[in-house]
Amino acid sequence: MGSTNELGARGVSPTLRRALVVTMGGMAALVLVNPLVPVVAEVLDPVVATVQGVVFQDKDGDGRKAKTEPGVAGVSVSDGAKTVVTDDEGRYALSIDVDRRTTDLVFITKPAGFDVPTDEAMTPRFYRDLGQLADGAQSTADFALLPNPKSNSDRFTFANVADPHVNGNLADQMRAITSTSQDLAFVQVSGDLTNNATDAEFQKYRTGTAASKLPVWPAVGNHEYRPGATYAARIDNYRRYVGPEWYSFDQGNRHFVVLENNGAAPIEEQREWLRQDLEAHAEDKRVVVLMHQPMNVPFGGNSSYDSFSELLDKYETELVLVGHEHSNDVDTDWVKGAKHIQTNSSSYTIDHSPRGFRYVNMWGDNFDNPFRMYGVEQALSVTNPAPGTSVSAEGLREIQVNAYQTTDEVGQVRYRVDGGEWRSLNKSGDFTWFGPYAGSAKPAVGEHTLDVQAVAKGGAKWQKSSTFRLTDAAPAKIEPGADWPQFHGDARHSGVSGDVVRPDLELAWTHRTPGTILTGSSAIVNGVAYVGTRDENGLENNGMRAVDLKTGKLLWSARTDASVHGSPAVFDGLVFVPTINGTLHAFDAADGTERWKREPEPATPNRQRSYSYYSPTVAEGKVFWAYQTRYGKASQGLLTALDPKTGASLWESPMTGSTMSDGTPAVADGKVYVGNHTADRVVAYDVATGTRLWTSAALLGGWQDGAPTAVDGGVFIGSNNGVIARDGTTGATLWTYRSPGASWIAGNATPSAPAVVGGTLYMGFPDGRVTALNVATGSVVWSVNLPGKPYLGGVLSAPAISGDTVYIGSNNGILYGLDRLTGNTVWNYEIGTWVASAPAVSGDTLVAGAWDGNLYAFTTKE
Repeated sequence: MGSTNELGARGVSPTLRRALVVTMGGMAALVLVNPLVPVVAEVLDPVVATVQGVVFQDKDGDGRKAKTEPGVAGVSVSDGAKTVVTDDEGRYALSIDVDRRTTDLVFITKPAGFDVPTDEAMTPRFYRDLGQLADGAQSTADFALLPNPKSNSDRFTFANVADPHVNGNLADQMRAITSTSQDLAFVQVSGDLTNNATDAEFQKYRTGTAASKLPVWPAVGNHEYRPGATYAARIDNYRRYVGPEWYSFDQGNRHFVVLENNGAAPIEEQREWLRQDLEAHAEDKRVVVLMHQPMNVPFGGNSSYDSFSELLDKYETELVLVGHEHSNDVDTDWVKGAKHIQTNSSSYTIDHSPRGFRYVNMWGDNFDNPFRMYGVEQALSVTNPAPGTSVSAEGLREIQVNAYQTTDEVGQVRYRVDGGEWRSLNKSGDFTWFGPYAGSAKPAVGEHTLDVQAVAKGGAKWQKSSTFRLTDAAPAKIEPGADWPQFHGDARHSGVSGDVVRPDLELAWTHRTPGTILTGSSAIVNGVAYVGTRDENGLENNGMRAVDLKTGKLLWSARTDASVHGSPAVFDGLVFVPTINGTLHAFDAADGTERWKREPEPATPNRQRSYSYYSPTVAEGKVFWAYQTRYGKASQGLLTALDPKTGASLWESPMTGSTMSDGTPAVADGKVYVGNHTADRVVAYDVATGTRLWTSAALLGGWQDGAPTAVDGGVFIGSNNGVIARDGTTGATLWTYRSPGASWIAGNATPSAPAVVGGTLYMGFPDGRVTALNVATGSVVWSVNLPGKPYLGGVLSAPAISGDTVYIGSNNGILYGLDRLTGNTVWNYEIGTWVASAPAVSGDTLVAGAWDGNLYAFTTKE
């Protein structure tokens, strides 16, 4: 960690080293002509030091080699440029270029069957800090290996964390991750340990990882670069505090390679080290790559690192773990046959997903990688029949429960009615358990007791009891009404329905999916609800579903090539579905047949990268859609107007951002408004031609989160726990409002789109407030604070207005109905996990998705 030479070699600064070389070069000029060439050659050679030592079995764990402790042969020892292998006695000698870096390090590739000691911050001591070695210096660096037969097993689990950014929760996160009942081997962090690579931040990071019970293996993020004229200067704090930029280690039949792909490191040097490392260690092992920047998105690693995939293709590379984007994503394009998995940030997320991590379970020749959200301890919610509700005896067909524990997967849920026989439920997704209702043979009208018990795979049990009342009323019956064909109901994103859903609601049905539903919402057309799903762990659960609104039964489903984060739009018999990799699908609304697919243009000879996290909008016979690519015409973001029948471009107009420049368009008064780049910037275009009319400033700060609402000549968009109103004709700011509370959402993400009706704007904020504002002045009409707690608080859902009720979800796991005039709660329903999706309304029915992957339909009681 420190910069002093721990082994006693005299330190020489890089500046002095260079000066000595120049001086020697000048002296060479005085030598006679014939001897000149060898002298100059010697002067230009790298200045080197020699490091030697032994790698040994530390049987007594004291860190010092005893005579009875044997050396370990065949262990790779490297400085990141040169690599040698220990001899039969475990000894090695390595010459290193002392000008290559500021702080000189040597490290080993830990073999399977052994652990390495950890320091006080639980960083593995697989490397030695030699300080700043002088030219010709000789140092000794021994490496202790701790025998551990479990490290030979091909079945093990480790945790993957990304982008902690020295957040104040890091110590608690490490405690939680390593408190699992699973036999966890280690924790790995995919970069961005700090914000600015300062000494104080590295010390804070190390204080956080010290709370781990297990070794924490780091990788370099772009935030580990500090200011400096050279790479050696920029990376030096990282090296001093946590070790080398690239390295490898073995566990069971896996070879782990940690790489630095942030753009400043000498790429040829790292590629050659990787080539030699794979050649030496990967021939008979499965390869796992750990690095920071994803290689499949515009805002990711430099394309020069694509050459690394060519090396990795030659071996059995199965998994690439990255961070950087603060989002969850999986694809298989970078290395053939390998999952390229992006994990969201432990500090703050950009796709608005709950902060979390992964347990990666290696099962011999297979693996899985479940994402786990932080901060959920023994959660248990009965969603049908909900506690305290009255339910039709004829209509109660099943029991449904949501159960979750951050650190241990729930392995069993069972229930009993009125103290009767316990009955097991079946699992759906990560949260939901369901099964047929089995009360008495003939359900008795009246009050009943329901006991539910969850059992984690580690053996922990928790239980809840509730009551419900069976009635002789007829089962809930849904009558579809007006369409809700796209995000927030219409092209303006007004969030207002002409149908009135009274807040005396009962659950009509639940449609379960194996994926997740985040901020994307459903569209309802002709009595069919259409909803997209995300897959946090793979590709299988990405897609679109069409569900009968009356019954909740699946009509058809279609796979998509990536997660559906945005909302579908339905028009003229087609369903337009966006995916996060920048593809827009058009499916037949009747049967799910794909009619066309719009993919970003190629970027030969480079691999094109693209994304689109937002929703298409249909208006004036066109489909408006925004996406961004790494290369080409969409590199600053591109707003397109498409022919709905063919997907052909009618016009294209550039946006204004360099990173994360896409958005959900709103259309009103002959203009298209789209949030763009970061914070609350909005760009306005002519709807007929795509001509850019105006570009606003960004005043609220934060990430560009929201979708604009364009109503009554104004444009409204949220960001950074606030909302801003602009004139739709000029873009001039009319007013701004900041919600007063402390945000439950790290980073103040504000994706909730305002709903506007009758001169009042309604909106949810990440501090947990739902607020009504005067559209003309921005003054508060009313504001209510929905309860929350860390990881389970804040409002990301966009409100839906039906009659006198504001329907909105909360991350506290509850769907609310609020009185439109006062904000008082007039109805609520506990789902038990994030309800960040915007509700949709049709006829007498309210439809809402949740993070559990389920679509819930509520209808007015008879």
